[in-house]
Amino acid sequence: MRKIIFCAAVMALGVCNSYAQSTVTLYGRVAAGIDFVTNVATPNGQSKNNFRFGSNQYGYSWFGLKGDEDLGGGLHAVFKLESLFTSGTGEIFPNSLFTRDAYVGLSNDKFGSIWFGRAMSLTDETGWYIDPLGEQVGTGIANFAFGRAWGPRSNVITYNSPIWAGFSFRVQDGFGNDAGNFRGGRQFSVSAQYTLVNFAAYGVYEELRDDNGKFSGLYTASREYMAGATYQLGALKFYAGYQQLVSSGQDTVADSFNPYAATRSQQEWIGASYQATPALALQAGWYHGNVNHGGGTGNLAAIGSTYNLSKRTFLYLTVGAMFNGKPSAFPVETADSQPLPGHNQQGGYFGIMHFF
Repeated sequence: MRKIIFCAAVMALGVCNSYAQSTVTLYGRVAAGIDFVTNVATPNGQSKNNFRFGSNQYGYSWFGLKGDEDLGGGLHAVFKLESLFTSGTGEIFPNSLFTRDAYVGLSNDKFGSIWFGRAMSLTDETGWYIDPLGEQVGTGIANFAFGRAWGPRSNVITYNSPIWAGFSFRVQDGFGNDAGNFRGGRQFSVSAQYTLVNFAAYGVYEELRDDNGKFSGLYTASREYMAGATYQLGALKFYAGYQQLVSSGQDTVADSFNPYAATRSQQEWIGASYQATPALALQAGWYHGNVNHGGGTGNLAAIGSTYNLSKRTFLYLTVGAMFNGKPSAFPVETADSQPLPGHNQQGGYFGIMHFF
């Protein structure tokens, strides 16, 4: 793996020096710190606190290569290769090289761009825009959906429109690549964005199917609807959003995150961010989740701050509290260290992130 990364870096430098009409950039970021979570459920049915090293609580660490070649007439060839890794261990995550992006395509200022290959989901991007906590890995809108909107989509074609008077849209279609089973593993999503001065509105729809072409998992193979808006008032920015997940009643299978085989999950949230100084930013959000079929309800309160040490380095601090209804077991940090059903949970993390 070290040889692969080294060779990629050398190739990037070589291309930059050899071809004036092309640009290839090696970039990335690294996040690390400490983390504390209370009331973590243990296999023997007890609750324990966990004080641990925090690799990716604020956001994932990654590195990548991206390139752009001017083909003339406003047309460009583009590519992007991006990998996740865990800062605490240095391991590639999750055991494959280009886990976030691996696409090549064409771009034009007038007609937009089209990419072929693995790319980040449209739901992931939309969530980042409308979450007051910036869709942190630890705490934010992903808690009540166990990270359903996150991550890349494989074998996809992605179209990105240009911006027309503040409006733009994206379409992403993915293939399961299983002979005789066109719907198996299929993915489809469409998103839209509209910006008018200080106001912005966002919406996205996505469907993920299982290997049999069914909507069998509320958090893994389902339909997702998400919408939200932001409003900038000086240094203060307001957020509001809604998300709903829907799976098929006749096909839904119970799992560890959905033990009651619920078929519908929804959440609403409000929040704000405040740029107190050029270096100091503050965030706060309140999130409410509700799951049918006895899945329960929960409320999450979170506050955070970042402090810029430079243009490329900042410190972060986020604390949150999850208040679960009697049957619920939503974690204070997304998809990690769940509490026992009906137990509340608190957590917080502090660290540093550097971009290169």
